[in-house]
Amino acid sequence: MSARAATFLAAAMRPTHFLALRLGDPRLHERVRQLQAQVVAREPTLEPCAVPPERSHLTVLVFHAADDADVQRARDALRDCAPLAQRAFGQAPPALSFSGLGSFGQNVLFARVGPANADLEALSRFVEDVRQLYEHRELIPPSPGEGPAWVPHVTLLKTSRASSPKKRRRGGGAGRLRIRPESYEGLCADLGSHALPSLELCAMRGGGADSGYYPVLAELPLGQLPLGV
Repeated sequence: MSARAATFLAAAMRPTHFLALRLGDPRLHERVRQLQAQVVAREPTLEPCAVPPERSHLTVLVFHAADDADVQRARDALRDCAPLAQRAFGQAPPALSFSGLGSFGQNVLFARVGPANADLEALSRFVEDVRQLYEHRELIPPSPGEGPAWVPHVTLLKTSRASSPKKRRRGGGAGRLRIRPESYEGLCADLGSHALPSLELCAMRGGGADSGYYPVLAELPLGQLPLGV
């Protein structure tokens, strides 16, 4: 296969959709915004890398949908995850705390989930069950062995966001940008504790809601929130 053909094939198989646990609390969004501003104050060239706080979420899985039929199969699979959610959470949605920072190399800065609790254990098992169901429906490729461990995190900055010509002019381009430890070491990254009321099927592209979040194509409740929450 030629390099040109390989490039076209890779582009055709890029992820187009994902399953996510949305973090919609405005208080979390404000804290994310503050953290991003602190990082950018230390390293101004990282400003184009900041992820809009309104898009905060935990990614469960990503996949490529070739056409509307694939999207419908993904909707059907999400609906069929309902018994898994009922078994994992009953009538109470999971709630997680977020504290501390981590990174994937020098390309992604994220807020960690922690400390660990029973809800995180139940959620991790649920995510694995969902992945197996989507794998069985051939919506995602089979994982070798036991597959990679799920690393729940809230992305704060990523250099790939600086890939457009406009952002390259502002920040130097993703090829040269690095999120170095000195830009975030010592920062307080306590985002608080937040409930995760639903698992959503989202599109990576297209017009989202007025909230600034991704387009949501289907939703699976993960229990009922108590009155007043």
